[in-house]
Amino acid sequence: MDTETLSRRASITTDMFNYSFQLDLETKLRLFANQGFRFLHWCDDWNNGVLYSKEDFKRFSQLVESHGLKCQDVHGSDAPGIKIGSQDEGAFEKYVQLLRNRIEFCSAIGGDAVVVHPPKAASDYARSCKAIENVRTLCEDLGIVLAAENCFPADDKVLAQYFEKFTPEFVGYCFDSGHANIYNNIDDLMKFSSRLKVLHLHDNRGKEDNHQPPFYGSVDWQRVMHWIEQSGYSKPLNFEITHRPRYFEGTPEEYLDYAARSILKALSAGT
Repeated sequence: MDTETLSRRASITTDMFNYSFQLDLETKLRLFANQGFRFLHWCDDWNNGVLYSKEDFKRFSQLVESHGLKCQDVHGSDAPGIKIGSQDEGAFEKYVQLLRNRIEFCSAIGGDAVVVHPPKAASDYARSCKAIENVRTLCEDLGIVLAAENCFPADDKVLAQYFEKFTPEFVGYCFDSGHANIYNNIDDLMKFSSRLKVLHLHDNRGKEDNHQPPFYGSVDWQRVMHWIEQSGYSKPLNFEITHRPRYFEGTPEEYLDYAARSILKALSAGT
């Protein structure tokens, strides 16, 4: 296996085994490092309301560094009932608190961007802009960019509004290949290449959000990789792959090896 290319050009998501083996953080980091990965996308706790303490900041940073790894970006929280466009004032304030927490964490762990999910309903767009405005000064002070992710069928319209309203230094784009494949809207999303700040690369067969390695499903990897290359995106490419027993029966080491080989094949697809 070409571990040099893997360590230099690829990033892996920290929640790879959270929904199956439920490994502790140190075990996951050791597996990633042993496989040859050097870059991470922090995805732990993206779907809950956990607030990290300053002690957590320090502990997580030390664990990552002790395994020779670097966290390059962080997934913001999108907990049930606590959304960027929440109309309930309590839920909205909790969302902003969580977003501020992840921005501070991203800075502390050495990352440069925090991923946010746009609202599903168009009626929540104004509230989402208010949430974003609430963290503008914090992002500017810490040098952190928000990266709005494509999650829903009509997200190209919401993203276009964000990118018209906010500067690229403040709000960028997180491209999710799996979501684009499900909603068949990649043509509408590729126009945002100049705003690309974070990648969520994974595969599916166009029906479910499987989050499997490249070439599991129907994503056109040659096209995706060529687009990323042409965009000028310069960070290692992050693969948001998660283990599910229904798709792969084997050990964590075996799944990680399978994922790594698929990633290397994808990295060569655009050249």
